[in-house]
Amino acid sequence: MTAFKKPLCGILAFILVFVFVAATPISVFAEDEEVTISAKEIELNKETEDGYEFIKVDAGSAVELVKYVGNETEVKVPTKLGGLSVIAVGEGCFEGNTTVVSIKLNSEIVTVKDRAFKDCTALKEVTKTESLTALGASAFEGCSALEEFEYPESVTAVPEKCFAGCTALAEIKEHKNLKNVAADAFQGTAWEKAQPDGALSFGRVTYGVKGQVKDIEIPKGVSLIEDYVFLGCDYIETVTLGPDVEEIGLYAFQNCTNLKEVKFDDAIGVLEAGAFKGCSSLIAADFSESTLAAIGYEAFADCTSLKEIYIPETLSDIGDFAFANTKFKEIEFGKNVNAVGANSFVGNTALESIYVVSNNKEFSCIDGALYNKKGTTLVTFPAGKTGTYELPQNVSEIKAYAFKNSKLSAVTLAEEPELNYIGINAFEDSQIEKIEISANVEKINSNTFKNAKKLSEVKFNEGLKYIAASAFEGCAALVKIALPDTLHDIANSAFKNAGLKSVNLGDGVAKINSEAFAGNKNLTDLYIGKNVEKIGNGAFKDCAKLVAVNLPASLRAFNGNAFSGCDSLVKITVDKDSKNYKAVGSAIYTADGKALVLAGNKNTTTLIVADGTEVIKANAFELAKNVAEISLPASLAEIQGNALDNTVWFKNANGLVYAGKILYKVKGSIANVVVEEGTVAIADNAVNNAAVTTVVLPKTLVKIGDGAFAGSSVEALAIPESVKYIGVSAFKGVKALKKLTIADGVETIGAGAFADCTALKAVVIPASVKLIPADAFAGCKKLSEVELAGAEKIGKYAFSGCESLKTITLPATLTALDPVSFDGCTGLQAIEVAEGNEFYKSLDGVVLVANEEKAEDGSLVFETIALYPAGKKGEYNVPEAVKNIADKAFYNCDALTAITFAEGFGNIGEEAFFDCDAITTITMPESARNIGSYAFASCDELREFVVYSNLTDYADNAFDGCYYINYDAVTIKVEDSSFSLLIIIAAIFVVIGVVWYLVYQKKQKKLEIEIQEKIAKREALEAAKAE
Repeated sequence: MTAFKKPLCGILAFILVFVFVAATPISVFAEDEEVTISAKEIELNKETEDGYEFIKVDAGSAVELVKYVGNETEVKVPTKLGGLSVIAVGEGCFEGNTTVVSIKLNSEIVTVKDRAFKDCTALKEVTKTESLTALGASAFEGCSALEEFEYPESVTAVPEKCFAGCTALAEIKEHKNLKNVAADAFQGTAWEKAQPDGALSFGRVTYGVKGQVKDIEIPKGVSLIEDYVFLGCDYIETVTLGPDVEEIGLYAFQNCTNLKEVKFDDAIGVLEAGAFKGCSSLIAADFSESTLAAIGYEAFADCTSLKEIYIPETLSDIGDFAFANTKFKEIEFGKNVNAVGANSFVGNTALESIYVVSNNKEFSCIDGALYNKKGTTLVTFPAGKTGTYELPQNVSEIKAYAFKNSKLSAVTLAEEPELNYIGINAFEDSQIEKIEISANVEKINSNTFKNAKKLSEVKFNEGLKYIAASAFEGCAALVKIALPDTLHDIANSAFKNAGLKSVNLGDGVAKINSEAFAGNKNLTDLYIGKNVEKIGNGAFKDCAKLVAVNLPASLRAFNGNAFSGCDSLVKITVDKDSKNYKAVGSAIYTADGKALVLAGNKNTTTLIVADGTEVIKANAFELAKNVAEISLPASLAEIQGNALDNTVWFKNANGLVYAGKILYKVKGSIANVVVEEGTVAIADNAVNNAAVTTVVLPKTLVKIGDGAFAGSSVEALAIPESVKYIGVSAFKGVKALKKLTIADGVETIGAGAFADCTALKAVVIPASVKLIPADAFAGCKKLSEVELAGAEKIGKYAFSGCESLKTITLPATLTALDPVSFDGCTGLQAIEVAEGNEFYKSLDGVVLVANEEKAEDGSLVFETIALYPAGKKGEYNVPEAVKNIADKAFYNCDALTAITFAEGFGNIGEEAFFDCDAITTITMPESARNIGSYAFASCDELREFVVYSNLTDYADNAFDGCYYINYDAVTIKVEDSSFSLLIIIAAIFVVIGVVWYLVYQKKQKKLEIEIQEKIAKREALEAAKAE
């Protein structure tokens, strides 16, 4: 049997492990997450015993006290309540109690939370504190009778106002394990009042200052100066750090403007961000004898008198802006410096040399400039160096901000330079006058030469492909540029507000982006290359002296805004080979003559728009503001973006202002608007006039522009069948609109067209409208009747917030329904689907969507819930046929109180039950496999979630914002059916083991017989030999 024991034991071990693992529930929650318990949660979960209200914590394994309701004056906190250990005194548990004189904590309490004993004015004594690991803010605030407190060594922080107002507290036993002490922790205590003027320290921490002392001394034993302790103490002149100070906190001495001297001892290791920022009188900082390892972000920024700095060999990190706007001339890096921020020395225009010891592994110095160890990357150039600097031939990269504020007049390149990259802001605010861009540099990065006001000469070599945003912005001395043919893109504001008079863009540029040359007021000579395809908005804005421009044949996109403010521009020509634009007199049209792009120039006072023009583009009159008379063709159907608003013509007009067959604007106080027959369009924003209350539209009208009636006071409207287009936000916010008729014939309704029409009660959307776009009727709170005749798609939030809508029927034509199309429709109790729809059907008022694959007999299969009506109240039993819930199907359904699933259900989509605030319990069936991202997020009342161990996939964020669940008040278990199945599986393995055992035994018996026979034969043979 010995040979069989090992395989048998292996089988049994496997069976036991399998059963145990399979029966273990899956936890989908973070166990260590700190959670704030709301007052509502406490109220719902609290229990009462022996004068205490308490709640269960740590997944029900312990107890937290939430309220003391007893009447004892000498309180001994019990070790157990409800059979569980008491481990915490909760927020405000004894707050305001004026009778308790003494508190004896139990040995298992580890936390006293915020305000636990606040304003216990009779409390004199707190004992047995040694088990504590944390005290909350204001834990003993206002305990005016408390005389002493032994601060436990296991508590490493004294939080905000922990003992504030404890006026009798004269003795506090401190310890050296403290890491943080709040500035107001001991405010108003007798102990703090007894401290001498100067730095206030508790344990190993300096946490505050008392009085206005010029000379601050940090005592022996203090290792940390807290954040912001001396912030703005402009009376401090000297600081002497004790021998144990290791760290100076965030902005600890910021803006101590009279601080002249700081004596650093050898223990100092870290200066946090802004430690001495703005100490404008500080002259020197000597760390040469210290073990300083890191100088943080802005540590000495704006120390404008700092002329000497000595750093130790131990220093490894120098943060961004660490020495910004200082005055020292030189600095030496030891062997351990391995990180230097890009802006560490920015604004230090006195800096002439950066030295690096030879055995530093990261950096080197060449001619006083900081390079990487190989000398191929220039990291920082001393801003105080003057003259001309020749970049070494092997340098391939100039780091960001490297020459910022530099006093150099020129940077030259060696023969055959390897430079191929210049970082952002590299020469920003420098005094450089002349530079050559290496042929290897393909991109000039953003802000590279921004505000280099003396830069007058830039040589661009072939190879350059891209000039980034604001690269030469503000280069006031730069008067002439010739760009190489390899250049393709000029980004936003690249040469904005420079001093350019002459610009040759070369023949490679394809894109001139927004405001690329804006503000070059002296620009007179402009060559736009033959490959330019796009001129962006405001590209040459306010180039006031520009007289003439020729647009190349390659140009495909521009508008009048490109030359806004070019008051001298009187001649714009178009290349004869252009297939996109043409010039007609002083105006520019699209090549087909259908759109007016530029109406003329400042000399144009009368304009005859060419026959065949259908559209006047936005900004078309940007240069032709003096137009007083306009003749428009019968073909004109659209005027974009208030194009005529700045013309003399419009300023002189009043009442109903027509531009040809277009109602352009309603000016003045007009209540009744009757749009004249023959009008084909109402322009964008035409009637956004609060005075207008009634409107009559003609049968000739084809288009209602974007925002056309937004903000008006129209009460009733009939849109005729001639109208094909209703623009974006066309009637948005028309709060008086009660009656709306849309005739069959309208084809397009723009996004938000009728949003926030809060008085609208009913609407029939004709069959001609195929798409109901995003926000179309959003916020129509009184809308109770909606008829959809032929819609094919309903967009996001199309009817969101229609609180009065109780039922709606989706048409047979519908093919796409956004899950949040009816979000916030709190009265919606049922969504029906018309017969014959091949994509959706309604089951008990709930919308189901068809599977992509049909059944074998060709019929539609509906297994997924697509949309649940937000106003459907109470519990919902998911039908047996349903296997899935689609993304956002129950989104924001606050009326849903519970949901049950039938066996066979499988998957829950993303945000499926997002913000369903009334659901408290969910039990998933054994068949459930997947729970999507944010599936139950923000379900504020969800307190129980039961799931089986065979759940295969769930998102980590599925329960974000579910406070009860995050507080571990959740059940996750395996039901009996699963366990029975596991027993069956285990039994199968046992049977296999038994069969194996029997077979093995049979073989063993046969083998034993064979062995016995062999032994007998051998014995007989040996006996025969012996005879």
